[in-house]
Amino acid sequence: MKSNGNLAGLRKLLHPLIWVLGFSLLAALAIILSYLYSAQSSPSGKRSIKSLGDNVVITFDESDIPHIKANSQSDALFALGYLHASERSWQMEMNRRIASGRLSEILGSETVNIDRFIRTLGIKRAAEQQFDKYPVSTKRLLQAYADGVNAGNSQLGWALPVEYFLTGSKPGHWSPTDSVAWMLMMALDLGGNWHKELQRLELSEHLTTTQIWEVLLPFEPDEPVTKMDFAKIYRDLNVFNPKAGPVNNRSKKLPATELSAIDPPGGKDGIGSNNWALSGKLTASGKPLLANDPHLGLSAPAIWYFAHLDAPGLNVIGGTLPGIPAVVLGRTEKFAWSFTNTNPDVQDLYIEQIDPKNPGMYRGPDGMLPFKVRQELIDVKGAPSVNFIVKETRHGPVISDSYARARRTIDTEKFALALRWTALDIENQSVAGLLEMNRAKDMDSFKQSLRKNYAPMQNVVMADVDGNIAYQAAGVAPKRILHQGLYGVAPAPGWEKQYDWNGYVPFEQLPASNNPEQGWIATANQRIIASNDPNPLTSDWDLSARYDRIVDLIKARNSHDLEYMKTMQADTLSLTSIPLLDLFKSSTPSHPLGAKALEVSKDFNGDMRIDSTAALIFNAWVDNLTRNLFSRLGYVFTETYGDRNYRGALIAQLKNPNSPWCDDPKTERVETCAEASNQAFDKALEFLSKEYGNDPSKWTWGKAHTAISEHRPLSKIPFLGKLFNIETPFPGDSNTINVGRLELLRSNNPYETLQGPSLRAIYDFADLEKSLFIIQSGQSGWVQSKLYRNMSPLWAKNEYLPLQMKPENSKRTLELNNK
Repeated sequence: MKSNGNLAGLRKLLHPLIWVLGFSLLAALAIILSYLYSAQSSPSGKRSIKSLGDNVVITFDESDIPHIKANSQSDALFALGYLHASERSWQMEMNRRIASGRLSEILGSETVNIDRFIRTLGIKRAAEQQFDKYPVSTKRLLQAYADGVNAGNSQLGWALPVEYFLTGSKPGHWSPTDSVAWMLMMALDLGGNWHKELQRLELSEHLTTTQIWEVLLPFEPDEPVTKMDFAKIYRDLNVFNPKAGPVNNRSKKLPATELSAIDPPGGKDGIGSNNWALSGKLTASGKPLLANDPHLGLSAPAIWYFAHLDAPGLNVIGGTLPGIPAVVLGRTEKFAWSFTNTNPDVQDLYIEQIDPKNPGMYRGPDGMLPFKVRQELIDVKGAPSVNFIVKETRHGPVISDSYARARRTIDTEKFALALRWTALDIENQSVAGLLEMNRAKDMDSFKQSLRKNYAPMQNVVMADVDGNIAYQAAGVAPKRILHQGLYGVAPAPGWEKQYDWNGYVPFEQLPASNNPEQGWIATANQRIIASNDPNPLTSDWDLSARYDRIVDLIKARNSHDLEYMKTMQADTLSLTSIPLLDLFKSSTPSHPLGAKALEVSKDFNGDMRIDSTAALIFNAWVDNLTRNLFSRLGYVFTETYGDRNYRGALIAQLKNPNSPWCDDPKTERVETCAEASNQAFDKALEFLSKEYGNDPSKWTWGKAHTAISEHRPLSKIPFLGKLFNIETPFPGDSNTINVGRLELLRSNNPYETLQGPSLRAIYDFADLEKSLFIIQSGQSGWVQSKLYRNMSPLWAKNEYLPLQMKPENSKRTLELNNK
């Protein structure tokens, strides 16, 4: 009886709790259902907007591309801004905050170093100064776009994208200068020469200049663009920090494609692109074909949003960047264009000598000069605000106060590092140039509009319906004279005039080509030299493997069609692997799985197929071999291996079987490269067996080489990362046409990829309506939408969607009406 009484009492106690729990669950379910119903993740119907000039009709085709029909260009850009905010509100909020150095207001202390670096560069400040110089007509268009963004955000109501609730934030006000600032951020991401300059400075503390050229190779073997012994210059000046050591503050919470204290944007091997054009003499149709796949960080949602703008004097379709009011890559009814990064050296570091008697002064060519200073305040969520001083010299902002690697390298009591960068020039009007490109009536007028492109400099490959193909390098780069001075390869003493820039290369002297006799044009970030100017635009060209493979495939047949262009974009033969295959296959590992691994690899030809076992074994071997040779560089290697893949240096050293780099300095005996290879093979098999089991026949490249589109900033948050990130097995490597750059020491999985073809496009001038595109996520930025990740399986398999100005069918319509 007593037991029954206790049970009854327990029921009495639990009864109200069950009711409370049940009610709470019902309330939570009601809120979720209300949110999903209210969230405007697929806008359609009619919207009344007071700030709109005239009515705009937007139809979404079956690829979810919006076709914006407007009665004026300003209304078309208003509608584009409205869509960017409606579909990608959180992405735009992040873009705005990154470029303004205001992430910490919503993300806390984790992003203070990011904000401080961007504030030091003065991205938003430069954008405001540049915008003041824009033509009035361009300012109006930028304002119309900004008005559209703000209208789109306001129309979202309470049911904002879930990221706002998770961070306790709301959409901020978008201004025209935010668009200019985001263009500067794109230039920063694509311009990384200063990273290599800093690395050469870091290496100079322990290596000779000759040894440094063995690690960071000159493009022309045995003939660097400068003959100066820069390592000796630095040692003679005694610039180094006597307490230099590793920087261990890479964020474990932020996505790897984000900034961090030691990883500012740009400067990564493999961040480039492919494009090529074939004239009618090489195609089955007798009309040109044009292909493009820009290689950028893979983000979720994608960096690109495809749209069609149709208004008087404007009819263009292609990839837009949320935050910028233009089609960046695309076509009109008459021509199409494509970009790859030219990789010019437009960034120089200067060593500024601080006055020992007055640290507010630094040494100039004719005596001491005062630093320009300004105060910056970073508001930090959940922590005190950060107040700091930004200094500038006659060359530009001092980065050694805000960038950890720069600060630890030099003696900051005596020296500072300042950055000179073209994109910060007040004359930069690249967004105005994009708008002119979109309005161009034909390819000739398009070429004229390229004169306004300032930064980043791009290899522009074009084709038109009249059968023309053309190439133009577009942007500004400082004049340099071969073998004079440092040629921008390493930081220069800032007080010596000989290292100052002396104007920019005139547009007429930039590399260009029109209808070449060979019938094709291709660029893949390889070395490009103008026929009328023998001086290269940089000393730090990418390896030419992707370009060489593109050329091989073009020359492999006399007639090309759309299907072959797809095949080329899907190609995964790694030409930088071929010089290493003999050493790989002749290795004699002592690991128990060695014989089986060699057996399954005996026919490997360097093709990084997703189902290839040998591709995984080879990449693990070459990874460990690279570590064997170059880990003696210490923290300079461990902090950069991933941004740099050291493949060119590895190939160069292995040409000598007894290269001193193959010797293990920790042992008394002298090891050969064959011995280093055997040791690397054993390490590779140890890693692979631990990760993927003891049966090599079950190992495949796709199990390790996964493409991850990271969400900003939730990619590394448990559970949320799985929800917001997009992950898929992927072929290729850092140097294949279908590129998938390896993360190496930057990740727990060294063979995952966070950079790849951010979009693919193919334009067929036999019928431009048969043009194709794909991006790696989807058009939507709403994680609950099926359009958030619907294109990922197609992208991974090199499949495409139509890119049509006149689609036969539409899925939904959105009308924007003036009140």
